[in-house]
Amino acid sequence: MRNDGGNVVFADGLLLEPRTYTGPVRMDITKFGIEEGPPSYLTRADEIAGFYDIVEQMTECYSGWDMPPLIVNYADGRFEINDGRHRNVALHQMNITYAPVIFWTSSEEDQRYISEYLSEERAEYI
Repeated sequence: MRNDGGNVVFADGLLLEPRTYTGPVRMDITKFGIEEGPPSYLTRADEIAGFYDIVEQMTECYSGWDMPPLIVNYADGRFEINDGRHRNVALHQMNITYAPVIFWTSSEEDQRYISEYLSEERAEYI
């Protein structure tokens, strides 16, 4: 996240308190109920177009790309992609439903849920 992805703010934020990480696992990413498309903070037409330009580049190079896992937070009963929004949209556009995911949680209760969820889904650790 600090190198190629340039997501330094997120990387720093993960260090602010203890977190639990699970994965990477190969998961059906359609079951998360995660909003599709650009994030809501992109409001200008040029920002949204830029988002989809990156998604298009990802779909064009997918076959030769060792894609990093999506980084997904589970908290308060919902999933949120913190790193990999472009990848998520590209995967959905290509009708690819299984992808590598790393989950992170901040509470024991949320971590128990993730453990149970992965067991029920028969997630494949990779």
